[in-house]
Amino acid sequence: MKSADMDGETYIESMHRLGRAGMLGAIAVMLGLPTVLGICFGQLPSLGAIFRSAAPLLIIFVPSSLFEVIYYTPILGSSVYLTFITGEVLNLKLPVVNNALKLMNVEPGGEDSDIVSSIAVCSATFVTAAVVAVGVLLASPFQPLLASSAVRVASANTLPAIFGSLIVNALVSSPGGGIVVEGRIKSALIPAAFVALITLFDRRISVFLHLDSLLGADGSGVIISHLQGFVVIATVPVTYFYTKWLYNKNIIRVRPPE
Repeated sequence: MKSADMDGETYIESMHRLGRAGMLGAIAVMLGLPTVLGICFGQLPSLGAIFRSAAPLLIIFVPSSLFEVIYYTPILGSSVYLTFITGEVLNLKLPVVNNALKLMNVEPGGEDSDIVSSIAVCSATFVTAAVVAVGVLLASPFQPLLASSAVRVASANTLPAIFGSLIVNALVSSPGGGIVVEGRIKSALIPAAFVALITLFDRRISVFLHLDSLLGADGSGVIISHLQGFVVIATVPVTYFYTKWLYNKNIIRVRPPE
């Protein structure tokens, strides 16, 4: 038993060690390559220009990125490193991991879950790379077909179709691992209403807090368009306390695997 525990601990430590190295390498490539090219061609912008261009994006992505790390890590385990390097978290990697855990009847959070998640993320990454490579090779011969009106209509509905399939997992009563959550969809009512109210009164709130002038917006409301990350963070405690209240009132019932 001790040997098995040591093997599991060694696996987890090695995955985290490789993940940190991979993240540092990815950051070095992403930041280093543009810097080297800018220096070589004499087109490196000033720090002030970089900050002015990056500030609106940082306002959005810093809070949302912190939230994603907190939210996704318990589900993805050590595969979170590869997931964040390769991207496509919400519309690919997370559904793949959830489906793999459900098929293997594994509960998230353990060593078995970590291994299954790693295999699922790696498989999804290889498949995505293969599909992209095939698409690049076939893009030129199929250019007339891709430019047709039928394909344009299908492409315009791709994103709604993806989000439609993602919401199916939130509607079912079994999130995976053999756990059954009765009344699960009820936990989304108040958070959805909270976001809807912010969206409806976005302009008034922005004008009242002078957010439009602060961020250089046109006065049409900037919370949903520029501060999505803060909205996501504000929704977390709303969702938590509302779901906990439903659970304490026995409106939401959780049945562990038999």
